[in-house]
Amino acid sequence: MALNTAQSAGVTAACFVMLLTASTGFPATSVQPASSEPGDTSALEVVFPATLCSTEMPDELIAMFEKEYKIHIKKINLCTGDADKLIRSDSKEPIDVLIGHERDIENPLVADGYMVNLREVLYSNFVIVGPKEDPAGIRGMKDPAAALKIIEQKKALFFSRGDNSGTHGLEKKMWKLAKIEPKGDWYITTNSGTDATLVIANRKRGYTIVHYPSFIQQQETLDMDIMVDGNVDNMLVTAYDVMAANPQMYPKAHYVEAMTFIGFLTCPKIQHYIGEFGKAKFKRQINFPLAVTGQQKAGK
Repeated sequence: MALNTAQSAGVTAACFVMLLTASTGFPATSVQPASSEPGDTSALEVVFPATLCSTEMPDELIAMFEKEYKIHIKKINLCTGDADKLIRSDSKEPIDVLIGHERDIENPLVADGYMVNLREVLYSNFVIVGPKEDPAGIRGMKDPAAALKIIEQKKALFFSRGDNSGTHGLEKKMWKLAKIEPKGDWYITTNSGTDATLVIANRKRGYTIVHYPSFIQQQETLDMDIMVDGNVDNMLVTAYDVMAANPQMYPKAHYVEAMTFIGFLTCPKIQHYIGEFGKAKFKRQINFPLAVTGQQKAGK
């Protein structure tokens, strides 16, 4: 999608100023940007969750941002749980920007002073998928919690990532809505990412919860179908948030650049781009902007 660079730059700059001064508690004059001298190898380290990376949208956004602002980004692909561990470790190199999709992990990071200025960016749909023969008989159900109740009652195999990722967090919320604590031989934890969990569920003829675009990109290699489609009403969706490293805790963090990137992601032009991304490939909208619309909530 072609963007008007001048318009985008103006809008993004305005958002950046507002983010940095009006709503952060850290005035722009109190933090200096990272060096931009020739030969400087410093880069803005940004964590993206695997579910977003599977759509290739992060690469597109990074290319657009680097071209416009001449700020290099180092992309790190981590689930939100692993990012939490890294941020809380003794690593002297801070993660400048975290994009996560598990508020039960993100909120404590802010409360504990590791990250600041959390902003909603978008939400995306997830789905319950299972073998085409559908042994639990849940195909076409609208309520994911009701579908999980049937899976538990029939002891149909269910495969959980079990890795403290955003996807795993959403799954736990769905079981809570179903008022079920899943346990037993039918409930299997893979301790693996999305791709591996799908392969295992396919081979063992079981069900799992997965990001819609991630499933569609693998569907031709799997003997599985979508059983329950997620939407904001049935809460089988997850929101993606962005936040910056706290410059008071991490003086060497690239805070100004981080806030520039946050302003870039949450301004109208880029929010529109996010909403349009992938429509042709996936035959429907896969990302729903939150920073501009505001009224759209992802059931968090």
